[in-house]
Amino acid sequence: MIKVLVADDEKKLCRLIAMLCDWDSMGMEIIGFAHNGPDAIKALEEKKPDILIVDIRMPGCDGIEVIGKGRELNLSLEVIIVSGYADFAYAKAAITHGVSDYLLKPIKKTELEEALWQARKNIEKKRKRAAAGKKLYEYIEDENMKRRHDLIFDLPMSVSFGQNSEIESVNEQYYYHFESGYFQFLVLCLLYGMRKYDKKALQKTLDGFEATIHRELSDLCSDYEICMEENKCYVLCNYKEDREQEFRKAVRVIINKLSAKRFEMWKMTFSAALGKKVKSPVNLWDSLESALESLKEAIVEGCEKLLERPEQEGERDWSLLIARFNNEFDKAIDLCDEQLIDECIKKLEAALGRENDILGRDYINIIASVGMHAMTKSGNENEEIMGFSERCELCQDLDELFGVLKDCLNKITRRNLRMQKEDGRRPIRIARQYMQNHYMEGISLDEIAGIVGFSPGYFSSLIKKEMGIGFSEYLVQLRMEKAKELLKGTNANIKDICNKVGYSDLKHFNATFKKYTGIKPGEYRKLYG
Repeated sequence: MIKVLVADDEKKLCRLIAMLCDWDSMGMEIIGFAHNGPDAIKALEEKKPDILIVDIRMPGCDGIEVIGKGRELNLSLEVIIVSGYADFAYAKAAITHGVSDYLLKPIKKTELEEALWQARKNIEKKRKRAAAGKKLYEYIEDENMKRRHDLIFDLPMSVSFGQNSEIESVNEQYYYHFESGYFQFLVLCLLYGMRKYDKKALQKTLDGFEATIHRELSDLCSDYEICMEENKCYVLCNYKEDREQEFRKAVRVIINKLSAKRFEMWKMTFSAALGKKVKSPVNLWDSLESALESLKEAIVEGCEKLLERPEQEGERDWSLLIARFNNEFDKAIDLCDEQLIDECIKKLEAALGRENDILGRDYINIIASVGMHAMTKSGNENEEIMGFSERCELCQDLDELFGVLKDCLNKITRRNLRMQKEDGRRPIRIARQYMQNHYMEGISLDEIAGIVGFSPGYFSSLIKKEMGIGFSEYLVQLRMEKAKELLKGTNANIKDICNKVGYSDLKHFNATFKKYTGIKPGEYRKLYG
């Protein structure tokens, strides 16, 4: 039986939920009710339900916190939220926790049953996967599926087409069922820029993409394949020439349906692009490349619409503009001046805004070049540099793109400032280390200044500025703290302690200790020894 926990502070609603459904016929049983957040969490821990029906607003802690606790407990939990608050913010928070459904009060029997049946399907699917883990693994590794994906992922390098005709060869080697007609890539890319995103929400969104694509293309294409890689969805399509208009219409339907699912995407949006249509598998890379380039146009054309690479006679040369702004940003970074960096970014934005027919990919490539130049010059790791380039391609609009550049350059500036401060403090660190190792000796200001390479006068002012006390005061502080340790932790007599901390005159030591602590060394030992 599937175990159901109901958590709602309205006892009448709990009774209503219990009465609305024929639980036995659904293969379910209600294992308990909770009327506040803490009790709900306790029930999750003890009873480990399969389904949680939970209200958002409850005493103690709200439903979102209860769901979060369930995830922390690693429960395989299907969640149905029931609430009288039709608040989109709550719905968004619920989606990040993998909520199955979101029902508004008053509850309707049909909606509740539909939500429960869907939850049951999800549970059965998970159980089936768990029970047949080995079989599922073998299926994932199935050679046919792997080969089909290999065709897409091998395109940037090379694809062997064998000795037969191109289509026959691809079908034979990669297990497709291509026919004569058009070959074309549709690529969708989830965009989240500098925003934080939830991996579960990302995966759920990509799963939704795949389901929608299957529904629209299954009866239209001779064959097609969907591959997911990180935030991108690659769709390789083969269709008859006389179905081109139907295909384009289906693609627009896909985009419209996905756009309508903004509820699921929360902080994300997406771009979608069609590559060139080609008549031979030999030219598939041309279609994929043009689709990937077209995705970049979303930054100026807008997201959630069909993008196709605009025709352009050759690529424009931006090298002079890039070189000019590289020099300006280099100067700003050398000066560690964030305000100057901000001014340079505004100048770059204005300069690009004055260009005629500038494309989205131009903006992305220019910003990526400027940022990568600054990071390379500043000694960033290759992984960080490539990560910056990827962040540029994830931006939803120009404001976000320039924001990514600003964030990158400011981080470099702040790191440089920290390094400069550390370099400035290095002589003080050396001096302190030496004094801590030699405080028992007759060390002097002149001696320490010579070690760090400064004049005594300059070093004296520097140490006071950095530490808040002068050289002599710091040396006394070191000696007195060590004397306190010896008085508390050893049986050594006071005269020996006097010598061990750098004093040859016991009377002077006693007077200094009393001035520092307010009591004589013997009294200190009686109190703390």
